[in-house]
Amino acid sequence: MTPVLRMFQTAIDPADVDTLRRLFAEDVLPVYRELPGCLGIELAMCVDCSAGGLVEGAALSRWSGLEEMEKAVGSRPVAEAQVRILQLLRQEPVIRVFEVLA
Repeated sequence: MTPVLRMFQTAIDPADVDTLRRLFAEDVLPVYRELPGCLGIELAMCVDCSAGGLVEGAALSRWSGLEEMEKAVGSRPVAEAQVRILQLLRQEPVIRVFEVLA
């Protein structure tokens, strides 16, 4: 089974960074820690604002395989964990999945 990395990238208002950090810790981390096949998840924020004054960020999750990732991210617990965070997004998310080669 080939490990995969899932990147969920978007942007938020700079005033919402602390709220996003809190919601990620309260809502997302506990759910992802319990998902079969999830090897970890991190939240990364750009250190400066992009055009339009937004702050770009990404949630990076690592998975033991593509099937586990697809099943997990399509599950009800994941959808519920993201509800409050999705309200903060100011750009349509871009989601990419990468095979981890080394």
